[in-house]
Amino acid sequence: MKNILLLFILTLLSCNSKKKEEVIRQQESIIIIQTLLEERGLEMVRDSYSEQKLPICLNLKKNIVNTKCFEKIKANDEVVEIQFPEKTFTRLGGVCIEKLYGSKSIDNSFFLKNDSLDIVKQNETIKALKIPKRVTQKFTTVELTESLKVIEKYVQFSIPIFSKDNTKAYLEFDYYSDEISSGISMYLEKVNGKWKIKYIERNWDT
Repeated sequence: MKNILLLFILTLLSCNSKKKEEVIRQQESIIIIQTLLEERGLEMVRDSYSEQKLPICLNLKKNIVNTKCFEKIKANDEVVEIQFPEKTFTRLGGVCIEKLYGSKSIDNSFFLKNDSLDIVKQNETIKALKIPKRVTQKFTTVELTESLKVIEKYVQFSIPIFSKDNTKAYLEFDYYSDEISSGISMYLEKVNGKWKIKYIERNWDT
């Protein structure tokens, strides 16, 4: 009986710990996006052709970490065609774990080896998140509703993927416009309590 009670207490503590970690990461996700908008918002939403400001999608894209991208490439010698992302406010994205570790511009050491298990576990956490409107007061916004599934022009952030200690993060920013659409990756680090961009990498464009 004592063993069952102990197991129950340990399980409860573990669940509470996971929930607390998820809340922390939700809060940090919003802080990261707020910081980016405060520092680079006007640049990020500007349509370079029309000079109009594109609306920010309040629904964040969910990226799933794939641990077997390179295995698939090695097993198949054919040229891999880049698939452009489907336009939808709530689409699932994907990122190779090799990409998180393998960017030469950040010396292959941005995320550490002991981050890997925690990074993959994040596939099952924070499956949906929205930017609070208080963060985007200076910008036009759009979001998923019963009557609105997607529009032609908008920008969208992804839910960040964090290091085990929550001091490093990876997120994507997608830009959809009439003339050109593109997507970039951002690697950020928390330095002296503030999130800073360490490196930006282009993912795709049309």
